[in-house]
Amino acid sequence: MTKVAAFLRIDDRLIHGQVIVGWIPEVRPDRLLVVNDKISADFMRQELMALSVPPEVELQFFATADINAEVVSEDSFILVASPRDAWECLQKGITPRRFNVGGMHSRDDKQEIFEALHVDDNDRKYFELILNSGINPVFQPTPQNEPMPLGDIL
Repeated sequence: MTKVAAFLRIDDRLIHGQVIVGWIPEVRPDRLLVVNDKISADFMRQELMALSVPPEVELQFFATADINAEVVSEDSFILVASPRDAWECLQKGITPRRFNVGGMHSRDDKQEIFEALHVDDNDRKYFELILNSGINPVFQPTPQNEPMPLGDIL
């Protein structure tokens, strides 16, 4: 089964100010689905993240193995922490109308390829899988930034 979602965003911070103040009003989702193995098992962080989500937006957390197209609506905002998490969503039949790459921040094992965009070999592998599947994500940290095709940056 394939299901269209309004928006899929990769952002290693998951729920934070840019998402709540910038992207939620821009996308106007009916639900926010956070798909990440680490967060799906961390109920304390889930509770902290839930504090900033507007009450009219349903919030759900999923491990990558548990996400499926049936829980997605055309107005869903899917938030993942990595290209691997995004790829897992795509493999489950979820097709975003808009695929956005936001912040992927500096770590010792990552190389900066653009401001606020740091990747390692694993990230590159999953980005290549995504691009080769015909999906063309854009790098756009906030709605006010000009979107840049990810393929042009990699």
